[in-house]
Amino acid sequence: MNGGQAVAEVLRAEGVEAIFCFPSNPLIDAAAAVGIRPIVGREERTVINMADAFSRVNNGERIGVCLVQAGPGAEHAFGGIAQAYADSVPLLFLPGGVARGRLGLRTSFDAVEAYRPVSKWAARLTTAESVPDQFRRALSKMRSGRPGPVVLEMPADVVTEEFPDERFGYEPPVRTRSGADPEAVSKAVRLLLAAERPIIHAGHGVLWARATEELVAFAELVGAPVMTTYNGKSAFPEDHPLSLGAGGASLSPGIYALLPGADLIFSIGASLARTLGSCPIPAGKTMIQATNDPDDLSMEYPLAVALAGDAKLVLEQLCEAARVELAGTRRATRAAEEIAEVRRRAALEWAPKLTSEERPINPLRVVADLGAILDPDETIITHDSGYPRDHLAPFYVSGPPRSYLGWGNTTPLGSSLGLALGAKVAAPDKTVVNLMGDAAFGQSGLDLETGVRNKIAILCIVMNNSEMGNYEKMQPVAQERYGIKRLSGSYAEVASALGASASRVELPEEIAPSLQKALGEVREGKTVMLEIITRPEPAVLRL
Repeated sequence: MNGGQAVAEVLRAEGVEAIFCFPSNPLIDAAAAVGIRPIVGREERTVINMADAFSRVNNGERIGVCLVQAGPGAEHAFGGIAQAYADSVPLLFLPGGVARGRLGLRTSFDAVEAYRPVSKWAARLTTAESVPDQFRRALSKMRSGRPGPVVLEMPADVVTEEFPDERFGYEPPVRTRSGADPEAVSKAVRLLLAAERPIIHAGHGVLWARATEELVAFAELVGAPVMTTYNGKSAFPEDHPLSLGAGGASLSPGIYALLPGADLIFSIGASLARTLGSCPIPAGKTMIQATNDPDDLSMEYPLAVALAGDAKLVLEQLCEAARVELAGTRRATRAAEEIAEVRRRAALEWAPKLTSEERPINPLRVVADLGAILDPDETIITHDSGYPRDHLAPFYVSGPPRSYLGWGNTTPLGSSLGLALGAKVAAPDKTVVNLMGDAAFGQSGLDLETGVRNKIAILCIVMNNSEMGNYEKMQPVAQERYGIKRLSGSYAEVASALGASASRVELPEEIAPSLQKALGEVREGKTVMLEIITRPEPAVLRL
């Protein structure tokens, strides 16, 4: 067999059924020859976002695979891989490469060196016979510890290089996990039980570890409220009496009300990095951090206790230690009553915006109507950067794990469309929705045609307020003199021209019936876009 065939056999052994690609790569044909479906997008970043979401929805048990062209394709794909790296998403990136004899030339892009800073591992397939060994190394690194993308560049001459079939041997590598130091676990539990107002801070690692059940058990055992990062949203059921919701660039009312008064923060499955995807922790709090990557420990905050281990295993250890300390009882707190009161007050405070009859439409009214119509148990929804994220994440009540795809450690506009397309490929029985602004649509909107052509039925909602919101604060002189934040366009017409079913909504009373109609079309297998004309709405909660 040749090198391309060897890669295809590895992908088949890994259970890969689809690859996300653009525009050409010799491995696309090799994969198609063994029955792996190529899904071709319109540009590199979108197909990487599709692979990203595919991995997320499957919690890394089925991996998103992305193939791009050597040279310009690999060059243009950098932002998508950087985003997956920042959000700790495992995916397999297979860019084409120049023939081995042309390595090192100024005109030959070296993906291995270029991608090393934004990948968990980057390597080159130096011979056809080395394919099984290199894939085993790559996927072992991807699956164990902190997840992340791996890059394997395929030189053009390695694709066609042959070696004897009997020398091919590949076994998918196993995933490794470990628990935390038992002494540190006991100390963490004692500190948490002694705290008067503790809060559990849950991140993306809880989802990767499939540890929601253990997180719920621990929170109930110690009676502590639970907040999540954007990436961790849906790791804890948001209709639970102890849920504070999600926080990042903006905060849920629960986090806004109770985080400042907390005396201890126990973070599980999060790096605690200070990004737009995770809200800052106010100073003066006792901090406990549990993460599967020791490099994250004490990175941003001084810690009273550090726990290195898989979130599921660590939570099991914590539950056992807490049961011993509590001697069969549960810690008595008023956390659930406080959270219920915060929710009651927030409903009254935010009702004018969530039920607004303003024209143009208040975007919070869209979020409220969307939440009332969608079934969170049967939905996967994702935000885009900026105000669509800042409005949706705090007020949309997510359902089971991965019903909400949160992201934001880096914030590239337009990512939500590719994420929604990839999520639908991963979970064809789910209703998949993405919420984006008009600036984000400008970055990736042509990939609606990818959904139409590949029969990927999603609902894309574009909130069109004809501006890039919030940027005037960063460049006030340019805005005052030249109006640089202003945008224009009729995006429903663009979507219709791309083959999607599209309509425009201008009145508040049209939102709910338009959503119902659009969701009905999605269930019929159509790719649908709603352009909703909204007003700028800067109202968000931040500490």
